[in-house]
Formats: sequence, structure tokens, C-alpha cells
Amino acid sequence: IMDNDICLLHSDERKEVPIDFFRPKSVAVIGASDEKSKMGYAIMHNLLHFPGKVYPINNKRDTIQGLPAYPTILDVPEESVDLAVITVPARHVPGVMEECGKKGVKIAVVITAGFKEMSEEGHMLEDRIVEIAHRYGTRIVGPNCLGLIIPPIGLDTTYVSQSPNPGNIAFISQSGAIVNTVVDFSLTEDIGFSMVVSVGNQADLNFFDYLRAAAADPNTDVIIMYIEQIKNGKAFMEVVSEVSRHKPIVALKAGSSSRGQAAAASHTGSLSGSYEVYMEAFRKSGVLTVHTLSGAFLAAEMLSHPKGYPKGRRAVVVTNAGGFAVLSSDYAERYGVKLIDLPEYLIKEFNGFLPEFWNRGNPIDLLGDATEQRFAQTFEYLAKNDALWDMCFIVGFPNNILSSEQLANQILKFSTSTDKRIIPALLGGASMDRGRKILHSHKIPNFEELDYTFRVVGRLLWQIYRVKAQGVY
Repeated sequence: IMDNDICLLHSDERKEVPIDFFRPKSVAVIGASDEKSKMGYAIMHNLLHFPGKVYPINNKRDTIQGLPAYPTILDVPEESVDLAVITVPARHVPGVMEECGKKGVKIAVVITAGFKEMSEEGHMLEDRIVEIAHRYGTRIVGPNCLGLIIPPIGLDTTYVSQSPNPGNIAFISQSGAIVNTVVDFSLTEDIGFSMVVSVGNQADLNFFDYLRAAAADPNTDVIIMYIEQIKNGKAFMEVVSEVSRHKPIVALKAGSSSRGQAAAASHTGSLSGSYEVYMEAFRKSGVLTVHTLSGAFLAAEMLSHPKGYPKGRRAVVVTNAGGFAVLSSDYAERYGVKLIDLPEYLIKEFNGFLPEFWNRGNPIDLLGDATEQRFAQTFEYLAKNDALWDMCFIVGFPNNILSSEQLANQILKFSTSTDKRIIPALLGGASMDRGRKILHSHKIPNFEELDYTFRVVGRLLWQIYRVKAQGVY
């Protein structure tokens, strides 16, 4: 499902996964149930809105959640079924996989746990189901996973409490619980997904298969990965390096502590590897690393904004705090953002309405008593002269002279008056929340920590222009 350039990087003999494997028109749920306490109930419930055909498989029921049920997938009247979700106990999965293969199933999503993450016996069982699947050309998501969600086509094979909305972010996770959390978070924050994958044990399909899928997917603009461990690290990094040249990748790597690495090994059934090695590999591969989930989605929002990437590295900073002006200068240099020198004619324009003791430089310090009008006039002149700069950072802090709502509204007007990137950082606590909500409702990402603001932009500049800076990673 990848373009030719990326396909060439596939260093082993694994077959590419055709794009239509991720666009099923029929789904069978093996282990479907009417009992609300069972996983097969929740998965069926989430599939009731799937526009294709859904076949509950249960040898003890005639109907499941209002749909005709079948004893086995082989009893489904259609000649073939595109995708099967398997929730039966681990010992039954090999037999079920055999039936899926005979039915022409393209992808089997194995939710069931109890494989290599549990014991050597489970490891042997996992190898067995992979052998069976490959004999028929069936590919496996999992096992020991939450499942697969493709919101643009209404497919949700998981048991999340509410399906996520369509969007432009592909989220690939090694933890089902984190997928659950992220989906819930996304509904509150109005974040949408092109693809959500819980990779599980990666017995067959693994991270670079899903990365290829996301890279080829026209609905995906940015990729977020939650990683505990990676198999075949060399091939993975080759793919990441190529994909990151076309679509930004944000990675949250767990297992930075010795206890975290031990937990990752227990969770995924594989060693997690050195955290430092991962960080260095990501740095060389062009992946932006973050340390929190909220940070990952903020970075993704910034990287996939409808205005596109900055058209260069020239920047202006506007703030009402001298301390933040100094820090902005430091961070800009550290992360490869070029602060322009203000031309004399523009300084003269600013002299007409700014206090006589303003700093006459960039960052533009409007001083702590800056009013809404002072910000508005500054933005107006910057918009008229936007040929000078590629992006404008706006750094505000809470005070009694200017409310966060007033500042946010002026930022909105500024953003609509130019096609250049406007990057706000409304810093502080709850008193800035109203302004942040205004920005968020208009799809303008707001940063709440100044260093991180410049780091994300620096990483973006590296991705587009290969701008080198000491602190990009």
C-alpha cells in the first residue's frame, strides 16, 4: 500500500499489505455476544454503525444484537469475508484462524490475550496461528490487542466506550489501554483520526506495516506512535526515516526507567531495548519525540495545521512580558528559529503608538501594561508587512489589564488577516483557559510551555528545510 520509494526500503521478504485490506466491506465477529459483560458484545455494538456487512459468529445463538448469527465463519452465506475480529479464548484461535483462511479473510484482528506475552506455551500458540494465517494469505493484527479503527469508513473493531471521530491523525499504539484513553480524550478535545491501531504482540503486522499504511493514506496528515518496543529495529528505522520525509511522525517512547523497561517486557512479551538507543535512532530518523500524550497531540495539531508548514524560518515574537522576550530569544537560537531584525520603517510605525521606552527590537515587548488595542495595532502592522516574516509567536501571560479572551480574539483577527503561521503560547494557569478555548475552537494550536513551543517549531523546520540547530532534539 506504499509508494515505490518507500517499498524499496522494505529490507525483508514480507509481502506488502494491499490498501483494500484496511477498507473491508464485510466483517465477522467471532465470539459475538448479547451479554453486556463480554468483549464480544462491546465489539458488536461498535460495529452496528459500520456501513458494510456485519456477521456475528456464535454457535449458541440464532441472533446477536438483532443480526442473524452463524455457528462458524464458514457458515456465512457470502463467498468470502474481508475482515474477522476474534475474541474467543486463545486455545481456540488456531482452529478459528484455519476457518478464516478458508473463508478468504484478508485481515484477522485477534483481540484475545494469552500468547507470547504470557508463557512459552503461548509463544508456540502464537507461532502456530501466524503459520496458519500465512498459509492462506491472511494478515494478523495483534494478538493481545484492542483492535483497529478506521473512522473515515466507520470501522471500529475495538471495545472502546465511544468510537472516535474522523480526522487527519493516525495513532499507532502498543498499549490498548492508552488507545482507550486517547480516544476518550479526543472526543473531549475535538480531535479526529484517520486510523487508530492497537498493535498488540505484532505477531504478523507490525509498526512499519502500519506506518506504510498511514503514509499511503490520503486521510492521514500526521502520525503519532506510542512505543514500548520494536522488533526488527533496523527495518523499522529505515521506514520511519523515509515516511518522516513525507509526513511528520511524533513518538512517545515508554520504558525510560529500568522498571519501565521491565514493565514493557511483561506487557508486550518482548524486550524494550535501551531508551537512549531509541532516542538517538529517532533523532537520526527525523521523528519528533515527546514525553506526554497531550504533548503528542499538540505537536500533531501544529504539524498538520490547515495553513500548512511555515514558508521559511524567519520569525517575529510579540509578547507583553520582558522575561518571556528574553527566553524566546534563547529558545529561538537553540531550536533554529531565525528572529528577524525589524526594519527602521517598521520601528517608526510602532513608535507611533507604543510607549517611548519599548525595546525597538524583536522580540517585540509591548510591556506588562499592554492593552487589547496595543496588541491589535501591532498585529495590524505585522500583517501589512508579512512579507518580512514566515511565522509569528505570540506569548501572553495572565494579568488584570488584558483578559485571555481579549488576546485570543485579537489573535484570531490577526490569523485571518495573513496566510502566515500564527503560533500562540498563552502561558499560565486556569485564568488563561477561556482564551485557549477560543483558539482551540478555531483550530489554532496553543502551547502552554514556551520551550516546547520553539522545540516543536524547530523540529518542523528541520523536517521541511533540514535546518540544523543544537536543541532540535
